[in-house]
Amino acid sequence: MNYLADRYADFIVHSMLRLEEGEKLTVHANSETVEFAHRVAHEAAESTGVSAALVYIENGKVESVDEIEPSYSAGDARGNVMLNLASFTPSVYRSDDELDAVHLQMHRLLADPVFLDRRIGIPYAVAYVPTASWAEFVYGSGATTDQLYLDLADYLGIEDGDAAARTQARVLELRCRELNELDIRSVELEIGRTRLSARLAEGARIGSSAVRLPGGRTFYPTFPAEDIIFPLDYRHADGTIVSSYPFRFFDRVIQGAEITVKDGRITSFSCDAPQLAQAYVNIDTMAGMAGELVLCDSMTPSSRFDLAFGIPLLDRMRTSCMVFGGVSPELVTLEDEAQLDACGLNTSFARLEVPFGGRDLNVSALTGDGRRVQIYKDGLFSLGI
Repeated sequence: MNYLADRYADFIVHSMLRLEEGEKLTVHANSETVEFAHRVAHEAAESTGVSAALVYIENGKVESVDEIEPSYSAGDARGNVMLNLASFTPSVYRSDDELDAVHLQMHRLLADPVFLDRRIGIPYAVAYVPTASWAEFVYGSGATTDQLYLDLADYLGIEDGDAAARTQARVLELRCRELNELDIRSVELEIGRTRLSARLAEGARIGSSAVRLPGGRTFYPTFPAEDIIFPLDYRHADGTIVSSYPFRFFDRVIQGAEITVKDGRITSFSCDAPQLAQAYVNIDTMAGMAGELVLCDSMTPSSRFDLAFGIPLLDRMRTSCMVFGGVSPELVTLEDEAQLDACGLNTSFARLEVPFGGRDLNVSALTGDGRRVQIYKDGLFSLGI
Protein backbone atom coordinates (compact mmCIF):
# COMPACT_ATOMS: atom_id res chain seq x y z
CA MET A 1 0.00 0.00 0.00
CA ASN A 2 2.98 2.34 -0.42
CA TYR A 3 1.28 4.04 -3.36
CA LEU A 4 -1.88 4.77 -1.35
CA ALA A 5 0.17 5.93 1.62
CA ASP A 6 2.01 8.37 -0.65
CA ARG A 7 -1.27 9.55 -2.18
CA TYR A 8 -2.78 10.00 1.29
CA ALA A 9 0.22 12.06 2.42
CA ASP A 10 -0.04 14.18 -0.73
CA PHE A 11 -3.78 14.60 -0.15
CA ILE A 12 -3.29 15.79 3.43
CA VAL A 13 -0.72 18.40 2.42
CA HIS A 14 -2.42 19.73 -0.72
CA SER A 15 -6.17 19.09 -0.35
CA MET A 16 -6.79 19.07 3.39
CA LEU A 17 -4.24 21.53 4.80
CA ARG A 18 -3.79 23.29 1.44
CA LEU A 19 -0.34 24.50 2.48
CA GLU A 20 1.10 27.54 0.78
CA GLU A 21 4.70 28.46 0.03
CA GLY A 22 6.48 29.74 3.11
CA GLU A 23 4.20 27.99 5.63
CA LYS A 24 5.85 25.83 8.25
CA LEU A 25 4.09 22.57 9.14
CA THR A 26 4.51 20.98 12.56
CA VAL A 27 3.47 17.31 12.62
CA HIS A 28 2.71 15.47 15.85
CA ALA A 29 3.14 11.69 15.62
CA ASN A 30 3.40 8.60 17.82
CA SER A 31 5.08 5.23 17.35
CA GLU A 32 2.29 3.97 15.08
CA THR A 33 2.20 7.03 12.84
CA VAL A 34 5.79 8.27 12.79
CA GLU A 35 6.72 6.46 9.56
CA PHE A 36 3.77 7.99 7.74
CA ALA A 37 4.54 11.34 9.39
CA HIS A 38 7.91 11.38 7.59
CA ARG A 39 6.06 11.13 4.27
CA VAL A 40 3.84 14.07 5.17
CA ALA A 41 6.71 16.19 6.53
CA HIS A 42 8.87 15.62 3.43
CA GLU A 43 5.96 16.47 1.11
CA ALA A 44 5.20 19.59 3.13
CA ALA A 45 8.82 20.80 3.13
CA GLU A 46 9.19 20.29 -0.63
CA SER A 47 5.88 22.08 -1.27
CA THR A 48 6.45 25.10 0.95
CA GLY A 49 10.20 25.62 0.71
CA VAL A 50 10.60 25.78 4.50
CA SER A 51 11.47 23.05 6.96
CA ALA A 52 8.74 20.90 8.48
CA ALA A 53 8.98 19.90 12.15
CA LEU A 54 8.21 16.32 13.13
CA VAL A 55 7.41 16.05 16.85
CA TYR A 56 7.48 12.49 18.16
CA ILE A 57 5.22 12.10 21.21
CA GLU A 58 4.76 8.96 23.28
CA ASN A 59 2.58 8.68 26.39
CA GLY A 60 2.02 12.42 26.34
CA LYS A 61 5.74 13.21 26.42
CA VAL A 62 7.80 14.76 23.62
CA GLU A 63 10.57 12.27 22.83
CA SER A 64 12.22 14.04 19.90
CA VAL A 65 11.85 16.84 17.37
CA ASP A 66 13.25 16.51 13.84
CA GLU A 67 13.49 19.24 11.23
CA ILE A 68 12.84 18.02 7.68
CA GLU A 69 14.61 20.35 5.29
CA PRO A 70 13.43 21.14 1.73
CA SER A 71 15.63 20.91 -1.37
CA TYR A 72 15.08 24.62 -2.03
CA SER A 73 14.48 27.62 0.23
CA ALA A 74 11.52 29.97 0.13
CA GLY A 75 13.09 32.12 2.83
CA ASP A 76 11.86 32.53 6.38
CA ALA A 77 8.58 30.88 7.40
CA ARG A 78 5.59 33.18 6.87
CA GLY A 79 2.98 31.17 8.73
CA ASN A 80 2.43 28.05 10.80
CA VAL A 81 0.10 25.06 10.57
CA MET A 82 -0.20 22.17 13.02
CA LEU A 83 -1.22 18.60 12.18
CA ASN A 84 -1.83 15.72 14.56
CA LEU A 85 -1.42 12.35 12.85
CA ALA A 86 -3.50 10.20 15.15
CA SER A 87 -3.77 6.44 15.39
CA PHE A 88 -6.88 4.45 16.22
CA THR A 89 -6.87 3.47 19.89
CA PRO A 90 -8.37 0.03 20.58
CA SER A 91 -10.33 0.08 23.81
CA VAL A 92 -11.87 -2.37 26.22
CA TYR A 93 -14.63 -1.18 28.54
CA ARG A 94 -14.43 -2.37 32.13
CA SER A 95 -17.23 -1.44 34.50
CA ASP A 96 -14.77 -0.59 37.27
CA ASP A 97 -12.76 1.85 35.10
CA GLU A 98 -12.96 5.47 36.13
CA LEU A 99 -14.20 7.31 33.04
CA ASP A 100 -11.62 10.07 33.19
CA ALA A 101 -10.16 12.00 30.26
CA VAL A 102 -7.74 9.20 29.35
CA HIS A 103 -10.45 6.54 29.15
CA LEU A 104 -12.94 8.79 27.38
CA GLN A 105 -10.35 9.69 24.76
CA MET A 106 -9.55 6.01 24.31
CA HIS A 107 -13.25 5.30 23.71
CA ARG A 108 -13.59 8.42 21.49
CA LEU A 109 -16.13 9.93 23.89
CA LEU A 110 -14.10 12.91 25.11
CA ALA A 111 -15.48 16.38 24.35
CA ASP A 112 -13.21 19.30 23.52
CA PRO A 113 -13.07 21.65 26.53
CA VAL A 114 -14.65 25.07 26.10
CA PHE A 115 -11.86 27.40 27.19
CA LEU A 116 -12.70 30.73 25.59
CA ASP A 117 -9.42 32.35 26.62
CA ARG A 118 -7.28 29.57 25.09
CA ARG A 119 -8.47 29.48 21.52
CA ILE A 120 -5.68 28.35 19.21
CA GLY A 121 -4.69 31.01 16.69
CA ILE A 122 -2.65 28.60 14.56
CA PRO A 123 -4.61 26.43 12.06
CA TYR A 124 -4.80 22.94 13.58
CA ALA A 125 -5.93 19.71 11.89
CA VAL A 126 -6.27 16.01 12.74
CA ALA A 127 -5.86 13.12 10.29
CA TYR A 128 -5.99 9.41 11.09
CA VAL A 129 -3.44 6.91 9.82
CA PRO A 130 -4.47 3.32 8.96
CA THR A 131 -3.11 0.80 11.47
CA ALA A 132 -3.65 -2.92 12.07
CA SER A 133 -5.75 -2.29 15.19
CA TRP A 134 -8.00 0.13 13.31
CA ALA A 135 -8.45 -2.34 10.43
CA GLU A 136 -9.43 -5.11 12.87
CA PHE A 137 -11.99 -2.86 14.55
CA VAL A 138 -13.65 -2.05 11.22
CA TYR A 139 -13.45 -5.44 9.48
CA GLY A 140 -12.75 -8.02 12.17
CA SER A 141 -9.88 -10.15 13.42
CA GLY A 142 -7.02 -10.72 11.00
CA ALA A 143 -7.82 -7.74 8.77
CA THR A 144 -4.90 -5.76 7.35
CA THR A 145 -4.47 -2.09 6.52
CA ASP A 146 -4.78 -2.75 2.77
CA GLN A 147 -8.59 -2.69 2.73
CA LEU A 148 -8.65 0.22 5.18
CA TYR A 149 -6.40 2.31 2.94
CA LEU A 150 -8.64 1.53 -0.04
CA ASP A 151 -11.87 2.37 1.77
CA LEU A 152 -10.40 5.48 3.37
CA ALA A 153 -9.19 6.69 -0.03
CA ASP A 154 -12.70 6.17 -1.41
CA TYR A 155 -14.36 7.77 1.62
CA LEU A 156 -12.13 10.86 1.47
CA GLY A 157 -12.23 11.10 -2.33
CA ILE A 158 -8.45 11.11 -2.55
CA GLU A 159 -8.45 10.49 -6.29
CA ASP A 160 -10.99 13.26 -6.95
CA GLY A 161 -8.53 16.08 -6.41
CA ASP A 162 -9.11 19.40 -4.68
CA ALA A 163 -11.84 20.89 -6.88
CA ALA A 164 -14.73 18.85 -5.46
CA ALA A 165 -13.69 19.57 -1.88
CA ARG A 166 -13.39 23.30 -2.56
CA THR A 167 -16.84 23.35 -4.17
CA GLN A 168 -18.36 21.54 -1.20
CA ALA A 169 -16.66 23.90 1.23
CA ARG A 170 -18.08 26.90 -0.61
CA VAL A 171 -21.57 25.38 -0.51
CA LEU A 172 -21.25 24.78 3.24
CA GLU A 173 -20.06 28.33 3.79
CA LEU A 174 -23.03 29.79 1.92
CA ARG A 175 -25.47 27.53 3.74
CA CYS A 176 -24.08 28.54 7.13
CA ARG A 177 -24.35 32.21 6.18
CA GLU A 178 -27.97 31.84 5.07
CA LEU A 179 -28.93 29.80 8.13
CA ASN A 180 -27.36 32.32 10.51
CA GLU A 181 -29.11 35.19 8.71
CA LEU A 182 -32.46 33.43 9.24
CA ASP A 183 -32.07 33.91 13.00
CA ILE A 184 -33.29 30.38 13.75
CA ARG A 185 -34.66 29.92 17.25
CA SER A 186 -35.78 26.27 17.14
CA VAL A 187 -35.98 23.27 14.82
CA GLU A 188 -38.30 20.30 14.34
CA LEU A 189 -37.28 17.14 12.50
CA GLU A 190 -38.80 13.82 11.53
CA ILE A 191 -37.76 10.64 9.77
CA GLY A 192 -39.36 7.28 10.39
CA ARG A 193 -39.79 6.85 14.16
CA THR A 194 -37.40 9.73 14.84
CA ARG A 195 -39.13 12.90 15.99
CA LEU A 196 -37.39 15.80 17.70
CA SER A 197 -38.05 19.42 18.55
CA ALA A 198 -35.18 21.49 19.93
CA ARG A 199 -34.26 25.06 20.71
CA LEU A 200 -30.96 26.54 19.51
CA ALA A 201 -28.53 27.85 22.12
CA GLU A 202 -27.68 31.52 22.40
CA GLY A 203 -24.09 32.69 22.27
CA ALA A 204 -23.12 30.35 19.42
CA ARG A 205 -23.32 30.26 15.64
CA ILE A 206 -24.30 27.63 13.11
CA GLY A 207 -21.11 26.37 11.49
CA SER A 208 -19.31 23.59 9.64
CA SER A 209 -16.14 21.50 9.88
CA ALA A 210 -14.71 23.42 6.91
CA VAL A 211 -13.41 26.86 7.91
CA ARG A 212 -12.10 29.92 6.13
CA LEU A 213 -8.82 31.28 7.44
CA PRO A 214 -8.20 35.05 7.82
CA GLY A 215 -6.11 34.97 4.63
CA GLY A 216 -9.11 33.69 2.68
CA ARG A 217 -8.28 30.05 2.00
CA THR A 218 -10.40 27.08 3.01
CA PHE A 219 -8.90 24.86 5.70
CA TYR A 220 -10.13 21.49 6.92
CA PRO A 221 -9.46 20.71 10.60
CA THR A 222 -10.87 17.27 9.72
CA PHE A 223 -11.80 15.67 6.43
CA PRO A 224 -14.23 15.09 4.78
CA ALA A 225 -16.31 18.17 5.63
CA GLU A 226 -19.97 17.77 4.72
CA ASP A 227 -21.76 18.86 7.89
CA ILE A 228 -23.75 21.82 9.17
CA ILE A 229 -23.72 22.04 12.98
CA PHE A 230 -26.52 23.59 15.06
CA PRO A 231 -25.58 24.21 18.74
CA LEU A 232 -28.63 23.28 20.85
CA ASP A 233 -29.89 24.58 24.17
CA TYR A 234 -29.28 21.58 26.41
CA ARG A 235 -32.47 22.32 28.41
CA HIS A 236 -34.89 22.36 25.50
CA ALA A 237 -35.07 19.24 23.33
CA ASP A 238 -37.86 16.65 23.25
CA GLY A 239 -38.50 13.56 21.18
CA THR A 240 -37.08 10.22 20.09
CA ILE A 241 -33.93 9.43 18.11
CA VAL A 242 -33.58 6.04 16.36
CA SER A 243 -30.11 5.33 14.95
CA SER A 244 -29.90 4.67 11.21
CA TYR A 245 -26.20 3.76 10.85
CA PRO A 246 -23.89 1.69 13.06
CA PHE A 247 -21.80 3.80 15.45
CA ARG A 248 -19.00 3.23 17.92
CA PHE A 249 -20.06 3.24 21.55
CA PHE A 250 -17.22 2.61 24.02
CA ASP A 251 -15.57 -0.58 22.68
CA ARG A 252 -18.48 -1.78 20.56
CA VAL A 253 -20.38 -1.00 17.37
CA ILE A 254 -24.07 -0.37 18.08
CA GLN A 255 -26.99 -0.69 15.68
CA GLY A 256 -30.66 0.10 16.19
CA ALA A 257 -30.37 2.29 19.29
CA GLU A 258 -33.46 4.22 20.40
CA ILE A 259 -33.10 7.25 22.65
CA THR A 260 -35.92 9.26 24.25
CA VAL A 261 -35.24 12.88 25.25
CA LYS A 262 -37.30 15.04 27.60
CA ASP A 263 -36.37 18.62 28.52
CA GLY A 264 -33.02 18.05 26.84
CA ARG A 265 -32.12 14.99 28.94
CA ILE A 266 -31.95 11.34 27.88
CA THR A 267 -34.74 9.59 29.75
CA SER A 268 -34.34 6.18 28.10
CA PHE A 269 -31.54 4.67 26.02
CA SER A 270 -32.41 1.34 24.46
CA CYS A 271 -29.60 -0.60 22.76
CA ASP A 272 -28.00 -4.03 22.87
CA ALA A 273 -25.51 -2.82 25.51
CA PRO A 274 -27.62 -1.29 28.32
CA GLN A 275 -24.66 -1.23 30.71
CA LEU A 276 -22.83 1.09 28.32
CA ALA A 277 -25.84 3.38 28.02
CA GLN A 278 -26.01 3.72 31.78
CA ALA A 279 -22.27 4.27 32.04
CA TYR A 280 -22.41 7.07 29.46
CA VAL A 281 -25.23 9.10 31.02
CA ASN A 282 -23.49 8.83 34.41
CA ILE A 283 -20.19 10.34 33.21
CA ASP A 284 -21.29 13.79 34.37
CA THR A 285 -24.52 15.72 34.80
CA MET A 286 -24.44 17.05 31.21
CA ALA A 287 -23.30 13.96 29.27
CA GLY A 288 -26.86 12.76 28.69
CA MET A 289 -28.19 16.15 27.62
CA ALA A 290 -28.62 17.69 24.17
CA GLY A 291 -25.51 19.21 22.63
CA GLU A 292 -25.80 19.70 18.87
CA LEU A 293 -27.75 18.78 15.77
CA VAL A 294 -25.51 17.88 12.81
CA LEU A 295 -27.11 17.85 9.34
CA CYS A 296 -25.51 16.31 6.25
CA ASP A 297 -27.00 15.87 2.80
CA SER A 298 -28.06 12.24 2.45
CA MET A 299 -26.41 11.73 -0.95
CA THR A 300 -22.83 12.72 -0.18
CA PRO A 301 -20.02 10.28 -1.07
CA SER A 302 -19.64 9.44 2.62
CA SER A 303 -23.26 8.32 2.91
CA ARG A 304 -22.46 5.23 0.81
CA PHE A 305 -20.44 3.75 3.67
CA ASP A 306 -22.72 1.68 5.84
CA LEU A 307 -19.96 0.84 8.29
CA ALA A 308 -18.43 2.45 11.34
CA PHE A 309 -14.84 3.66 11.15
CA GLY A 310 -15.06 4.07 14.91
CA ILE A 311 -13.88 7.70 14.80
CA PRO A 312 -16.66 10.28 15.29
CA LEU A 313 -14.91 12.93 13.17
CA LEU A 314 -15.18 10.55 10.20
CA ASP A 315 -18.44 8.75 10.95
CA ARG A 316 -20.31 12.04 11.41
CA MET A 317 -20.10 12.72 7.67
CA ARG A 318 -22.15 9.66 6.65
CA THR A 319 -25.48 11.17 7.71
CA SER A 320 -27.22 13.55 10.09
CA CYS A 321 -26.49 13.05 13.81
CA MET A 322 -27.79 14.01 17.22
CA VAL A 323 -25.02 14.97 19.62
CA PHE A 324 -25.30 14.47 23.35
CA GLY A 325 -22.71 16.14 25.56
CA GLY A 326 -20.16 18.85 24.89
CA VAL A 327 -20.66 21.56 22.26
CA SER A 328 -18.00 22.34 19.63
CA PRO A 329 -15.88 25.17 21.13
CA GLU A 330 -15.21 26.79 17.75
CA LEU A 331 -18.94 27.59 17.37
CA VAL A 332 -19.15 29.53 20.64
CA THR A 333 -19.26 33.29 20.09
CA LEU A 334 -19.25 34.30 23.77
CA GLU A 335 -16.25 35.94 25.39
CA ASP A 336 -17.25 35.21 28.99
CA GLU A 337 -17.30 31.58 30.13
CA ALA A 338 -19.64 32.53 32.97
CA GLN A 339 -22.39 32.97 30.35
CA LEU A 340 -22.14 29.46 28.88
CA ASP A 341 -24.71 27.86 31.15
CA ALA A 342 -27.16 30.76 30.95
CA CYS A 343 -27.08 30.47 27.15
CA GLY A 344 -27.82 26.73 27.30
CA LEU A 345 -24.47 25.60 25.89
CA ASN A 346 -23.49 22.08 26.92
CA THR A 347 -20.06 21.94 28.55
CA SER A 348 -19.98 18.24 29.34
CA PHE A 349 -16.74 16.32 29.67
CA ALA A 350 -18.18 13.71 27.26
CA ARG A 351 -19.65 13.70 23.75
CA LEU A 352 -21.66 11.06 21.87
CA GLU A 353 -22.83 11.34 18.23
CA VAL A 354 -25.83 9.19 17.25
CA PRO A 355 -26.58 8.92 13.49
CA PHE A 356 -30.27 9.06 12.56
CA GLY A 357 -30.46 10.64 9.08
CA GLY A 358 -31.55 9.32 5.70
CA ARG A 359 -33.33 10.25 2.49
CA ASP A 360 -36.69 10.81 4.23
CA LEU A 361 -35.44 13.35 6.76
CA ASN A 362 -37.29 16.68 6.91
CA VAL A 363 -36.34 19.63 9.11
CA SER A 364 -38.24 22.88 9.64
CA ALA A 365 -37.06 25.93 11.57
CA LEU A 366 -38.85 28.65 13.51
CA THR A 367 -37.17 32.04 13.03
CA GLY A 368 -36.95 35.03 15.33
CA ASP A 369 -39.69 36.87 13.42
CA GLY A 370 -42.12 33.96 13.76
CA ARG A 371 -41.73 32.37 10.32
CA ARG A 372 -41.59 28.63 9.81
CA VAL A 373 -39.03 27.71 7.14
CA GLN A 374 -38.27 24.27 5.76
CA ILE A 375 -34.48 24.07 5.72
CA TYR A 376 -34.10 20.38 4.87
CA LYS A 377 -36.41 18.26 2.73
CA ASP A 378 -36.26 14.58 1.77
CA GLY A 379 -32.69 14.21 2.93
CA LEU A 380 -31.29 17.38 1.33
CA PHE A 381 -30.91 21.02 2.29
CA SER A 382 -33.74 23.04 0.74
CA LEU A 383 -32.22 26.51 0.97
CA GLY A 384 -31.28 28.78 -1.92
CA ILE A 385 -27.99 26.89 -2.42
